[in-house]
Amino acid sequence: MVTQIVAGRTFDYSHSIGRGAPSGLGFNVAIDIALGEGNRVYVLNRGYEYIPTVPWNRAGRGARVGIFDVGTEAGDEEFISEFSKYGNGQGELIWPAGIALDDQNNVYVSDEWLNRVSVFDKDGNYLNDWGSSGEGDGEFSGPSGIATDAQNDIYVVDSRNHRVQKLTKDGKFLLSWGKLGAGEGEFDSPWGINLDDEGNVYVADHKNNRVQKFTPDGKFLAQFGSYGTGRGELNRPSAVSIDPDGDVYICDWANDRVQLFNSEGKYLTSFVGDAQELTKWAQEIVFTNPGAVRRRREVKNMEVEWRLGMPTALAFDTGNNRIMIVDTQRNRLQIYNKLKEYAEPQRNL
Repeated sequence: MVTQIVAGRTFDYSHSIGRGAPSGLGFNVAIDIALGEGNRVYVLNRGYEYIPTVPWNRAGRGARVGIFDVGTEAGDEEFISEFSKYGNGQGELIWPAGIALDDQNNVYVSDEWLNRVSVFDKDGNYLNDWGSSGEGDGEFSGPSGIATDAQNDIYVVDSRNHRVQKLTKDGKFLLSWGKLGAGEGEFDSPWGINLDDEGNVYVADHKNNRVQKFTPDGKFLAQFGSYGTGRGELNRPSAVSIDPDGDVYICDWANDRVQLFNSEGKYLTSFVGDAQELTKWAQEIVFTNPGAVRRRREVKNMEVEWRLGMPTALAFDTGNNRIMIVDTQRNRLQIYNKLKEYAEPQRNL
């Protein structure tokens, strides 16, 4: 889908950003994204453990938060800085899973191994952390998705406790809902979470293969999707985002795509990836290696490289009216513009 018109909406593929890198220009198992001031983007990198003979809290690499200015079009993107690293000390990460910002652009990062939320200022300076292992109020077992509301309260998906918890920005428990199951308001290993402009809460119910919509206090409202590979069907959804028009974007993780629904739950279209050109940062590596350029020319079909590979997260950039998809296996972001005004080109006969 380079340009597609569906149900009065027009989406146009813009460009991609990123490359594989343990630090700096690029990503290392990018797993979530949060949008800051202007065109500033925070990308959460999960990294990986790689030396089995080294103690577990020193065996990883690549876990970090990267800060980028993504600009408005291809070539604008710039690396700003990065913070945190692999470890279990203050401000460090083992299995980072979710990232969110409050209205002061403080950064909240959930860690499903350490069962805590770490808090940083907008430049990555460590402030505090809260949470501990357990099943009680304010305790976690595998916290994953995280989101903030207009009051700066924090919603955390408590994945292995199969519930959502709402807390203050200081980690004080407010309420929770959910339990293991497949009924309305029940979950099986939920993952991503997001809010719409009215404060309604959307949860990617990972192993139930659906997204559930709730009021801010956890009352069930609606369901999007069911298990399968067809249009409007989901296989292990991981994230959800809602644009100002009420359209709902869902990362259909195991189906390697993002699906779009309207606010009533009707399927509209799918994004499968259209990165036909290398990113700016990937070109800096590939095009300086003549051998790599020649080998790429030998490939008869590059389509697999264009496509999404297990996209894990996404965010709608309201200021620029575009969706940013975290293309996790490809270590990049794919960006699609939602065009407000578009006229189909006419052929001259």
